[in-house]
Amino acid sequence: MSTEKNWALVLTGGGARGAYQAGVLKYIGEHMPEAHFETLVGSSAGAINVAGLATAGGNLQLGGPRIAEIWAGLNMRQVFRTDVFSLAKIAVQWMTSLAVGGVSGRPAAHSLVDSAPLRKLLDELYQPALVAQAIEEGKLRNVVVSATEVHSGSSVTFIQSKIPKIWERARRRAEMTELTVEHIMASAAIPLLFPSVVINNRQYVDGCIRSTTPLGPATRLGATKILSIGVRQYYMREAGNFFRVPTEPEPKPTPAQLGALVLNSLFNEALDADAEHLERLNSILPETSESHGMRKVDVLVLRPSEDLGEIATRFRDRAPSAVRFMLRGLGSEAGRSSDILSYLLFVPEYLQALVDLGYRDAREEDGRIRAFLREE
Repeated sequence: MSTEKNWALVLTGGGARGAYQAGVLKYIGEHMPEAHFETLVGSSAGAINVAGLATAGGNLQLGGPRIAEIWAGLNMRQVFRTDVFSLAKIAVQWMTSLAVGGVSGRPAAHSLVDSAPLRKLLDELYQPALVAQAIEEGKLRNVVVSATEVHSGSSVTFIQSKIPKIWERARRRAEMTELTVEHIMASAAIPLLFPSVVINNRQYVDGCIRSTTPLGPATRLGATKILSIGVRQYYMREAGNFFRVPTEPEPKPTPAQLGALVLNSLFNEALDADAEHLERLNSILPETSESHGMRKVDVLVLRPSEDLGEIATRFRDRAPSAVRFMLRGLGSEAGRSSDILSYLLFVPEYLQALVDLGYRDAREEDGRIRAFLREE
């Protein structure tokens, strides 16, 4: 195994919740400028943040504040089309598809929104030539973006690196490539919400869907330390007594509640489980690592100290009227369905609140982060 330093930063998904990660990265960049990760791994909104850091050559002092500034200034029109005509057109396509079973000959609906504006934003954020230069100069070893191939259901890890490294497992494989905006768009394409993206004639959607081991690419690429930033509170801290039997039948879930349930499972539970698995493995490795050809991988997972769904409800009225109308139709004002709002609410006030929370949380965890990043 190479003795060269190879620390990894792993950023998973979360739609608008990616702004929280930007706040953490901003704090680390401003207060720990020496921090550097040779391997960058991103999926979903995390891929967008990885794109920004990779363009900065992995320099957190430059990339962290810039990414936070971009997130804080975002609005929905920069991510997907919010005008009444575009949303109405998609709504008609959905109704036609459902009503006549696709026999009308009209184009079928494939998503709830049109994410074309996001491509323009990424063209400005991501500079492939600078990423290639950073890898060539050794500032970065690996830049990784994951997406899900629709027709096979496989999780595909796209890797840009000077060192060839591929693998293939059941419904999981790695490909060496030069990363483009299309790879980032594909990784961030939340199914049904955003349209799929074509890469080499294959359709791809969000990278978190089949990613049961989000820390896996980093470990396979030889990382000895992994810092990961989640976008949801640790599940044991969430409010509510789920073991108490309700005194009355619960109401039927709204589409927004079901959507939030799916999104939370895609973007969060896998990271929690994978980190716990790696920590358990670390606890037994000191006695067995040499004989079994395995190595200990230190991991630190940072998570929000507050419920991002609850924060989103404070800024619900900042969304464009057409979007609020669509969300109300899905039942987004009921119970934990506020979670779906937290993934879609690309408005400056909410995004700035998440950046600020990430910054504060990183400040509270300053000691742990510094200890973790200390050279051994």
